[in-house]
Amino acid sequence: MSFVHFSVEAFTWLGVEPKRYRSSRYAERGFCPECGSTLSMHEEVLGDRVQVTLGSLDTPELVDVDDHVWTGSRIPWFEIKDDHPRFLRSSTTVASKADDE
Repeated sequence: MSFVHFSVEAFTWLGVEPKRYRSSRYAERGFCPECGSTLSMHEEVLGDRVQVTLGSLDTPELVDVDDHVWTGSRIPWFEIKDDHPRFLRSSTTVASKADDE
């Protein structure tokens, strides 16, 4: 699943905001209360941002992806065809409390 980051101030949900589920000690996942689709990720260490699933955006082609994370668990047949940095787990660009576990 691909997520893109937006500053909290720059992003507005047009419909009903996602319900949240605490999926780890430091993060919550947002999902559609009607169909259950994953829509967002909310991590304590990234509290100034909202992470939104790329596939849930109306025009995902307008978003520029910076890097690819958790590539160590990608589906083997999924090929990334750009030169952006890849991380087996979390990005080392942004600190994550999950890295300490």
